[in-house]
Amino acid sequence: MDKGATSNHISIGRMLIMWRRSVYKVVYKELIAFLFVFGTISAIYRYALDEHQKKYFEESKAFFQSYIDHLSVPFLLGFYVTTVAGRWWAQYLTIPWPDKLMLTIQSYIAGDGEEVRVLRQGLVRRALLMLILLLRSISLSVRRRYPTFQSLVKEGIMTRKEKQCYESIIPVGNLFWIPATWFVAALNEAVSTGILKNESGAKLIMEEFLEFRANCGALWSYNWVSIPMIYTQVCTLSTYSYFIACLMARQYTGPSLQSLEDIDIALPVGTVMELICYVGLLKVAEQIKNPFGDADEDFDLNFLITRHLRVRYPIFFFN
Repeated sequence: MDKGATSNHISIGRMLIMWRRSVYKVVYKELIAFLFVFGTISAIYRYALDEHQKKYFEESKAFFQSYIDHLSVPFLLGFYVTTVAGRWWAQYLTIPWPDKLMLTIQSYIAGDGEEVRVLRQGLVRRALLMLILLLRSISLSVRRRYPTFQSLVKEGIMTRKEKQCYESIIPVGNLFWIPATWFVAALNEAVSTGILKNESGAKLIMEEFLEFRANCGALWSYNWVSIPMIYTQVCTLSTYSYFIACLMARQYTGPSLQSLEDIDIALPVGTVMELICYVGLLKVAEQIKNPFGDADEDFDLNFLITRHLRVRYPIFFFN
Protein backbone atom coordinates (compact mmCIF):
# COMPACT_ATOMS: atom_id res chain seq x y z
CA MET A 1 0.00 0.00 0.00
CA ASP A 2 1.16 3.52 -0.74
CA LYS A 3 2.39 5.11 2.49
CA GLY A 4 0.95 8.43 1.42
CA ALA A 5 -2.51 6.88 1.18
CA THR A 6 -2.75 5.89 4.85
CA SER A 7 -4.50 8.23 7.27
CA ASN A 8 -3.97 6.78 10.75
CA HIS A 9 -2.44 8.82 13.53
CA ILE A 10 0.92 7.05 13.35
CA SER A 11 1.38 7.73 9.65
CA ILE A 12 0.31 11.36 10.06
CA GLY A 13 2.77 11.81 12.93
CA ARG A 14 5.54 10.20 10.90
CA MET A 15 4.74 12.49 7.99
CA LEU A 16 4.97 15.59 10.19
CA ILE A 17 8.48 14.75 11.40
CA MET A 18 9.94 13.62 8.08
CA TRP A 19 12.88 15.67 6.78
CA ARG A 20 13.15 14.54 3.15
CA ARG A 21 10.55 16.22 0.93
CA SER A 22 9.35 18.24 3.95
CA VAL A 23 8.62 21.91 4.49
CA TYR A 24 11.34 22.05 7.15
CA LYS A 25 14.00 21.18 4.58
CA VAL A 26 13.10 24.12 2.35
CA VAL A 27 12.61 26.81 5.03
CA TYR A 28 15.18 26.01 7.73
CA LYS A 29 17.76 28.49 6.41
CA GLU A 30 15.26 31.36 6.41
CA LEU A 31 13.97 30.31 9.83
CA ILE A 32 17.45 30.24 11.38
CA ALA A 33 18.30 33.63 9.87
CA PHE A 34 15.01 35.13 11.09
CA LEU A 35 15.41 33.84 14.65
CA PHE A 36 19.03 35.04 14.83
CA VAL A 37 18.22 38.56 13.66
CA PHE A 38 15.04 38.70 15.75
CA GLY A 39 16.94 37.65 18.88
CA THR A 40 19.71 40.16 18.18
CA ILE A 41 17.24 43.04 17.81
CA SER A 42 15.41 41.94 20.96
CA ALA A 43 18.65 41.84 22.95
CA ILE A 44 19.66 45.29 21.69
CA TYR A 45 16.26 46.73 22.72
CA ARG A 46 16.32 45.16 26.17
CA TYR A 47 19.95 45.72 27.17
CA ALA A 48 21.61 48.32 24.92
CA LEU A 49 19.10 51.19 24.51
CA ASP A 50 18.30 54.00 26.89
CA GLU A 51 14.75 55.21 27.55
CA HIS A 52 14.79 57.79 24.74
CA GLN A 53 16.07 55.24 22.23
CA LYS A 54 13.51 52.70 23.40
CA LYS A 55 10.74 55.21 22.72
CA TYR A 56 12.04 55.73 19.19
CA PHE A 57 12.27 51.92 18.80
CA GLU A 58 8.61 51.56 19.84
CA GLU A 59 7.55 54.21 17.33
CA SER A 60 9.46 52.32 14.63
CA LYS A 61 7.71 49.13 15.70
CA ALA A 62 4.33 50.80 15.22
CA PHE A 63 5.36 51.92 11.72
CA PHE A 64 6.35 48.39 10.68
CA GLN A 65 3.18 47.00 12.23
CA SER A 66 1.08 49.32 10.08
CA TYR A 67 3.05 48.11 7.05
CA ILE A 68 2.36 44.42 7.62
CA ASP A 69 -1.29 45.15 8.43
CA HIS A 70 -1.77 46.49 4.89
CA LEU A 71 0.23 43.77 3.10
CA SER A 72 -1.98 40.89 1.97
CA VAL A 73 0.59 38.11 1.74
CA PRO A 74 -1.90 35.21 2.05
CA PHE A 75 -3.91 36.49 -0.93
CA LEU A 76 -0.85 36.99 -3.14
CA LEU A 77 0.68 33.64 -2.19
CA GLY A 78 -2.62 31.78 -2.48
CA PHE A 79 -3.26 32.98 -6.01
CA TYR A 80 0.36 32.39 -7.06
CA VAL A 81 0.58 28.87 -5.63
CA THR A 82 -2.79 27.94 -7.11
CA THR A 83 -1.59 29.04 -10.55
CA VAL A 84 1.73 27.19 -10.26
CA ALA A 85 0.18 24.03 -8.84
CA GLY A 86 -2.44 23.96 -11.60
CA ARG A 87 0.28 24.33 -14.20
CA TRP A 88 2.35 21.60 -12.50
CA TRP A 89 -0.50 19.09 -12.61
CA ALA A 90 -1.34 20.04 -16.20
CA GLN A 91 2.27 19.35 -17.18
CA TYR A 92 2.08 15.88 -15.66
CA LEU A 93 -1.16 15.12 -17.49
CA THR A 94 0.49 16.28 -20.72
CA ILE A 95 3.34 13.73 -20.52
CA PRO A 96 2.48 11.30 -23.35
CA TRP A 97 2.10 7.60 -22.62
CA PRO A 98 2.49 5.19 -25.55
CA ASP A 99 0.05 2.55 -24.32
CA LYS A 100 -2.93 3.50 -26.48
CA LEU A 101 -0.73 3.83 -29.53
CA MET A 102 0.89 0.44 -28.91
CA LEU A 103 -2.46 -1.27 -28.40
CA THR A 104 -3.81 0.26 -31.60
CA ILE A 105 -0.74 -0.88 -33.53
CA GLN A 106 -1.05 -4.36 -32.07
CA SER A 107 -4.74 -4.50 -32.98
CA TYR A 108 -4.40 -3.56 -36.65
CA ILE A 109 -0.91 -4.84 -37.45
CA ALA A 110 -1.29 -8.43 -36.30
CA GLY A 111 0.70 -11.49 -37.26
CA ASP A 112 3.79 -13.51 -36.43
CA GLY A 113 5.77 -12.79 -39.58
CA GLU A 114 9.17 -11.21 -39.32
CA GLU A 115 8.14 -8.31 -41.55
CA VAL A 116 5.12 -7.57 -39.36
CA ARG A 117 7.14 -7.71 -36.15
CA VAL A 118 9.77 -5.39 -37.61
CA LEU A 119 7.04 -2.94 -38.60
CA ARG A 120 5.47 -2.94 -35.16
CA GLN A 121 8.87 -2.56 -33.56
CA GLY A 122 9.85 0.31 -35.82
CA LEU A 123 6.64 2.27 -35.25
CA VAL A 124 6.72 2.00 -31.47
CA ARG A 125 10.46 2.66 -31.31
CA ARG A 126 10.18 5.85 -33.34
CA ALA A 127 7.35 7.13 -31.15
CA LEU A 128 9.44 6.49 -28.03
CA LEU A 129 12.48 8.03 -29.70
CA MET A 130 10.53 11.23 -30.29
CA LEU A 131 9.49 11.28 -26.62
CA ILE A 132 13.02 10.66 -25.34
CA LEU A 133 14.49 13.32 -27.60
CA LEU A 134 11.95 15.77 -26.19
CA LEU A 135 12.67 14.80 -22.58
CA ARG A 136 16.43 15.12 -23.21
CA SER A 137 15.86 18.73 -24.22
CA ILE A 138 13.89 19.69 -21.09
CA SER A 139 15.27 17.47 -18.32
CA LEU A 140 18.83 17.38 -17.00
CA SER A 141 18.31 13.95 -15.46
CA VAL A 142 17.29 12.46 -18.82
CA ARG A 143 20.17 14.29 -20.51
CA ARG A 144 22.58 12.67 -18.05
CA ARG A 145 21.10 9.26 -18.84
CA TYR A 146 21.44 9.85 -22.59
CA PRO A 147 24.28 12.37 -22.94
CA THR A 148 24.80 11.70 -26.65
CA PHE A 149 22.92 10.25 -29.59
CA GLN A 150 25.36 7.35 -29.50
CA SER A 151 23.97 6.37 -26.10
CA LEU A 152 20.53 6.13 -27.74
CA VAL A 153 22.01 3.90 -30.43
CA LYS A 154 23.58 1.62 -27.81
CA GLU A 155 20.22 1.07 -26.13
CA GLY A 156 18.50 0.32 -29.43
CA ILE A 157 16.29 3.40 -29.32
CA MET A 158 17.86 4.97 -32.40
CA THR A 159 19.55 3.31 -35.36
CA ARG A 160 22.90 4.45 -36.75
CA LYS A 161 21.21 5.53 -39.98
CA GLU A 162 18.68 7.60 -38.05
CA LYS A 163 21.50 9.12 -36.00
CA GLN A 164 23.32 10.21 -39.15
CA CYS A 165 20.11 11.60 -40.65
CA TYR A 166 19.23 13.49 -37.47
CA GLU A 167 22.69 15.00 -37.10
CA SER A 168 22.74 16.08 -40.74
CA ILE A 169 19.70 18.33 -40.31
CA ILE A 170 20.44 22.00 -39.78
CA PRO A 171 19.02 22.84 -36.32
CA VAL A 172 15.97 25.10 -36.47
CA GLY A 173 14.63 25.08 -32.95
CA ASN A 174 14.01 21.79 -31.20
CA LEU A 175 14.10 18.84 -33.63
CA PHE A 176 12.49 16.26 -31.33
CA TRP A 177 9.67 15.85 -33.86
CA ILE A 178 11.91 14.43 -36.64
CA PRO A 179 11.13 10.77 -35.70
CA ALA A 180 7.48 11.59 -36.37
CA THR A 181 8.27 11.93 -40.07
CA TRP A 182 9.96 8.52 -39.98
CA PHE A 183 6.89 7.05 -38.28
CA VAL A 184 4.56 8.44 -40.97
CA ALA A 185 6.85 7.24 -43.76
CA ALA A 186 6.95 3.71 -42.31
CA LEU A 187 3.17 3.64 -41.88
CA ASN A 188 2.58 4.84 -45.44
CA GLU A 189 4.99 2.24 -46.75
CA ALA A 190 3.15 -0.48 -44.83
CA VAL A 191 -0.12 0.59 -46.47
CA SER A 192 1.38 0.80 -49.96
CA THR A 193 3.07 -2.62 -49.71
CA GLY A 194 -0.02 -4.28 -48.35
CA ILE A 195 1.33 -5.21 -44.93
CA LEU A 196 -1.36 -3.01 -43.44
CA LYS A 197 -4.46 -3.69 -45.51
CA ASN A 198 -7.02 -2.11 -43.19
CA GLU A 199 -7.26 1.57 -44.15
CA SER A 200 -9.44 2.31 -41.15
CA GLY A 201 -6.77 0.75 -38.95
CA ALA A 202 -4.10 2.93 -40.53
CA LYS A 203 -6.28 5.96 -39.87
CA LEU A 204 -6.77 5.02 -36.22
CA ILE A 205 -3.05 4.39 -35.75
CA MET A 206 -2.32 7.80 -37.25
CA GLU A 207 -4.88 9.49 -35.01
CA GLU A 208 -3.35 7.95 -31.89
CA PHE A 209 0.12 8.96 -33.03
CA LEU A 210 -1.00 12.52 -33.74
CA GLU A 211 -2.39 12.72 -30.22
CA PHE A 212 0.94 11.42 -28.90
CA ARG A 213 2.78 14.03 -30.99
CA ALA A 214 0.43 16.78 -29.81
CA ASN A 215 1.19 15.96 -26.16
CA CYS A 216 4.91 16.10 -26.91
CA GLY A 217 4.45 19.52 -28.47
CA ALA A 218 2.36 20.75 -25.53
CA LEU A 219 5.03 19.54 -23.10
CA TRP A 220 7.67 21.45 -25.05
CA SER A 221 5.46 24.55 -24.96
CA TYR A 222 5.19 24.34 -21.16
CA ASN A 223 8.98 24.28 -20.96
CA TRP A 224 9.31 27.10 -23.48
CA VAL A 225 6.71 29.47 -22.01
CA SER A 226 7.05 29.83 -18.25
CA ILE A 227 5.14 31.86 -15.67
CA PRO A 228 6.12 35.55 -16.04
CA MET A 229 9.11 36.35 -13.84
CA ILE A 230 7.50 39.58 -12.63
CA TYR A 231 4.75 37.55 -10.96
CA THR A 232 7.31 35.49 -9.08
CA GLN A 233 9.20 38.65 -8.12
CA VAL A 234 6.09 40.30 -6.68
CA CYS A 235 5.27 37.30 -4.49
CA THR A 236 8.89 36.84 -3.39
CA LEU A 237 9.39 40.51 -2.51
CA SER A 238 6.06 40.65 -0.68
CA THR A 239 6.77 37.55 1.39
CA TYR A 240 10.32 38.43 2.40
CA SER A 241 9.54 42.11 3.04
CA TYR A 242 6.68 40.96 5.29
CA PHE A 243 9.03 38.99 7.52
CA ILE A 244 11.69 41.69 7.45
CA ALA A 245 9.04 44.04 8.82
CA CYS A 246 8.07 41.38 11.38
CA LEU A 247 11.58 41.58 12.82
CA MET A 248 10.55 44.93 14.27
CA ALA A 249 6.77 44.69 14.39
CA ARG A 250 6.68 41.48 16.46
CA GLN A 251 9.17 42.62 19.12
CA TYR A 252 8.00 42.75 22.72
CA THR A 253 8.09 46.32 24.03
CA GLY A 254 5.86 46.00 27.05
CA PRO A 255 2.12 45.51 27.71
CA SER A 256 -0.33 47.29 25.43
CA LEU A 257 -4.06 47.86 25.69
CA GLN A 258 -4.45 47.60 21.94
CA SER A 259 -2.85 44.17 21.49
CA LEU A 260 -2.25 40.88 23.28
CA GLU A 261 1.32 41.67 24.28
CA ASP A 262 1.02 41.36 28.04
CA ILE A 263 3.15 38.20 28.10
CA ASP A 264 6.84 38.51 27.28
CA ILE A 265 7.56 35.51 25.04
CA ALA A 266 11.13 35.44 23.79
CA LEU A 267 10.27 33.11 20.89
CA PRO A 268 7.65 34.57 18.50
CA VAL A 269 5.75 31.32 18.04
CA GLY A 270 2.99 32.80 15.88
CA THR A 271 5.46 34.52 13.57
CA VAL A 272 7.52 31.33 13.28
CA MET A 273 4.42 29.40 12.19
CA GLU A 274 3.63 32.14 9.68
CA LEU A 275 7.17 31.93 8.29
CA ILE A 276 7.00 28.15 7.94
CA CYS A 277 3.65 28.34 6.16
CA TYR A 278 4.21 31.38 3.93
CA VAL A 279 7.84 30.76 2.98
CA GLY A 280 7.05 27.06 2.66
CA LEU A 281 4.30 27.82 0.14
CA LEU A 282 6.63 30.13 -1.77
CA LYS A 283 9.37 27.49 -1.86
CA VAL A 284 6.92 24.81 -2.99
CA ALA A 285 5.80 27.03 -5.85
CA GLU A 286 9.43 27.66 -6.84
CA GLN A 287 10.18 23.93 -6.85
CA ILE A 288 7.16 22.75 -8.84
CA LYS A 289 7.30 25.62 -11.32
CA ASN A 290 9.78 23.54 -13.32
CA PRO A 291 9.13 19.87 -12.45
CA PHE A 292 11.72 18.45 -14.85
CA GLY A 293 14.77 18.78 -12.61
CA ASP A 294 16.28 16.71 -9.79
CA ALA A 295 14.38 18.08 -6.79
CA ASP A 296 12.43 15.76 -4.49
CA GLU A 297 9.08 16.76 -5.97
CA ASP A 298 10.12 16.73 -9.63
CA PHE A 299 8.76 14.13 -12.03
CA ASP A 300 10.80 10.92 -12.21
CA LEU A 301 11.09 10.93 -15.99
CA ASN A 302 13.77 8.25 -16.06
CA PHE A 303 11.37 5.88 -14.34
CA LEU A 304 8.76 6.61 -17.02
CA ILE A 305 11.30 6.02 -19.80
CA THR A 306 12.37 2.70 -18.28
CA ARG A 307 8.75 1.69 -17.92
CA HIS A 308 7.88 2.58 -21.53
CA LEU A 309 10.92 0.76 -22.88
CA ARG A 310 9.97 -2.37 -20.97
CA VAL A 311 6.29 -2.48 -21.90
CA ARG A 312 7.07 -2.12 -25.60
CA TYR A 313 8.55 -5.63 -25.88
CA PRO A 314 5.28 -7.64 -25.81
CA ILE A 315 4.08 -5.80 -28.92
CA PHE A 316 7.17 -6.92 -30.82
CA PHE A 317 6.63 -10.63 -30.38
CA PHE A 318 2.92 -11.26 -29.85
CA ASN A 319 -0.20 -10.76 -31.93
